[in-house]
Amino acid sequence: MDLRRQLAVLRSRSRLIIGSVLLAAIASALVSLALPKVYQSRVTLVVGQSLAAVNPDINQLLVSQKLSETYAEVARTDPVLQAVSNQLGLGVSPDNLRGRVSTDAPRDITLLRITATDGDPNQAARIANEVANQLIKLSPTLQGRNPAIEQSIASNLTALQQVIEDTQTRITALLNNTSRTNAEDQELADLQSRLVTLRQTYVTLLGISTGSAANFLTVVEPARAPTDPASPRLPINTGIGALMGLLVAVGLALLIDHMDDTVKTAEIAGEVTGLPTLGTIVRMRLATGREKFYSLPTLLYPRSRGAEAFRTLRTNLDFAHVDGPVKTILVSSAGQSEGKTTVSANLAIALGQAGRSTILVDADLRVPELHDYFQLTNDQGLTSLLRDETLPVSAVARETEEPRLRVVTSGPVPPNPAELLGSQRMRGVIERLKNAADVIVFDSPPLSAVTDAAILASAVDGTLLVVDAHRTRRDLARGGANALKRVGARVLGVVLNRVSGGTLDVYGPSYYDEDRAARPKSRSGAGSRSREPKPGTPRVARAPGAATSPAPAQAAAGSPVAAGSIASSVARPPSTSMQPAAPRAATSPPPFSLPAAPVARSSAAAQSPAPQPVSPRPVPPRLARLPRPPQRLPPWPPHRWARRRLGQHRGGYHRPRARRRIPRLSACRE
Repeated sequence: MDLRRQLAVLRSRSRLIIGSVLLAAIASALVSLALPKVYQSRVTLVVGQSLAAVNPDINQLLVSQKLSETYAEVARTDPVLQAVSNQLGLGVSPDNLRGRVSTDAPRDITLLRITATDGDPNQAARIANEVANQLIKLSPTLQGRNPAIEQSIASNLTALQQVIEDTQTRITALLNNTSRTNAEDQELADLQSRLVTLRQTYVTLLGISTGSAANFLTVVEPARAPTDPASPRLPINTGIGALMGLLVAVGLALLIDHMDDTVKTAEIAGEVTGLPTLGTIVRMRLATGREKFYSLPTLLYPRSRGAEAFRTLRTNLDFAHVDGPVKTILVSSAGQSEGKTTVSANLAIALGQAGRSTILVDADLRVPELHDYFQLTNDQGLTSLLRDETLPVSAVARETEEPRLRVVTSGPVPPNPAELLGSQRMRGVIERLKNAADVIVFDSPPLSAVTDAAILASAVDGTLLVVDAHRTRRDLARGGANALKRVGARVLGVVLNRVSGGTLDVYGPSYYDEDRAARPKSRSGAGSRSREPKPGTPRVARAPGAATSPAPAQAAAGSPVAAGSIASSVARPPSTSMQPAAPRAATSPPPFSLPAAPVARSSAAAQSPAPQPVSPRPVPPRLARLPRPPQRLPPWPPHRWARRRLGQHRGGYHRPRARRRIPRLSACRE
């Protein structure tokens, strides 16, 4: 797994990672707040007299360093700790107090640090200071030395110093005498040897007199009551908890991805099935918990990402069958609830929108659902054609909102679906359907559940295998592809359904906005603000100086674009009920029109007949009964705030309140 793939996995599991980090941080903070506060106080001592000496001796420094380590161990012995407990009246045993006292003797220095821990800051300071006092009592600092020995050493040093001075004076006098005799030369040599011996003796006595200074203890920094607890440290514990939660969440996300064997990407689908991926359908969240009619973005949201994905599938399907024409297409899936019915319905609508006469057949004779998508009755359908060979296709093919699409429902559910789909009558029905339309799209049961899809796949020109990106296991997808190959079916490719994000997100939501080209521009430059009408209010481009409501005759005669073409190009406002809207009076002005604009014509152009207005497409009677989407289409899927703003609720779409237009004062004066 490369770094880019790992980052994609972590991005897909961002909610898990963020939740784990927050949960770990909150848990660490709560535990830290629940723990009792502990305070620490420290006292610092120096071993020896190196700080007071003008010329400290290296030997004394080495001795003081070794003694600091010795005192660090002595401070935790039972006699010292028992004396501390008795002096402060703690009433605890040395073993209990030993766990609250710690010592530290750093290397290469003569310092000794004693740290005491307690729940009371003042008590911690008292314990640390008392341990230091008990160590000082054990050292020669307070016990001192034997006065007689000290006096004898001092007197010997004084006498020896006087002898050394006399000998040095005599040697100097002899050296100044240039006419010395042999006896004087011998005396000079003896005096020089004696001077060396006297100096060695002096150094020895001096070391004996000052050697015990290396064993002195002096308090450099006494212990004080701390103000902040040493533990628990809330910021540090919270940060450590958040870091641990992040590491655990990242590891868990990578482990889940490693253990997850679903077909998540088109590359994995191609590796598992050995088939090309013809389409990638994004997840349509709007269809969750609502009527199945809203799972048709190609019909309701023709410029949404979902509709564009099905148009891409339609285009790829055209280039997939280069060997021969494909008039009958079977849409199936490896497992259940993978969206094959939604894919087949939207693909059929996309084919119809491309100008092809299309028939959508519900070949799922076990659990039919296509009639629910188009809100049709299921009294007649495919089983009726199988039962009665004289029944024409037009008798069971139902009209839909797309003029070039008809739907043949399943009809009454038979007791033997597999036998009916594999019979010769089914082959005859397929030929009759081919003669009735350009393209036939079959919706079939899943391959892993029953054998109906495999039987029907051998009789059609091509098969599409729908794979759910978050549900279909790799073994299940591989088994579905192999099942189609075993019956000799011509598998066109794979449709990866319910992909998170999808490949169309790179254009952003505004690219597919239907109002993108009709947004009002600034009148006086980039710094001015334009008035934005409410959602649902039709946007009409007006020429400068035009009246607010032009006359119908003027709009019909002077406008180069007929009112009917404008009305057909502007989406109809949503209906508040399931009943068809009342027809507009013939004498009323057209709802949308452009002002008159003089156009210079040549003589030849003047003699040519004026272009006739294109009459709007007749609306099927069922189209007015169905709930329509809002006029300003939100990006797919719409966000919650956009649904509230556009008046879209769980029960259906509601017409937003239109803003009353007030004409300008200049227009009223004219």
